[in-house]
Amino acid sequence: MRALTGLLLLMLISSPLKAKPKVDVKVRMNEGIGKNMPFEQISRSGMAGDGTLVRQQVYYLNVTVLSNNADAVAKNNGQWCLKGDTFLESFDYQATLSGNTVEVQVPQKNGKTKKVSFVIYDYKWRKLSDL
Repeated sequence: MRALTGLLLLMLISSPLKAKPKVDVKVRMNEGIGKNMPFEQISRSGMAGDGTLVRQQVYYLNVTVLSNNADAVAKNNGQWCLKGDTFLESFDYQATLSGNTVEVQVPQKNGKTKKVSFVIYDYKWRKLSDL
């Protein structure tokens, strides 16, 4: 029995994991809201109260994801709620979908683009007042 378990474990370790393919998509911003996360007040020493307080802002964005690959946006016609630390203006953005992550290329004032990652919070638009 141990030999069989060892063999199965060896097969799992040596088998290549299927990587989720990256798919080029377009993200169209619909609406969004920012939420302040609670303060965390733990210092490097582990003592509470003597560290610098930094408030983190988290954004929930209702977007439409469009792609030539129908499988990529099949869930709820691509109307998803994304979660991240950057707010997007009401534009269309080039992006890459990889698993549960959407990496958006945000144009900068200097003509370059900045890649910003978002996590798919839900595969449907959420009422932003309820978040």
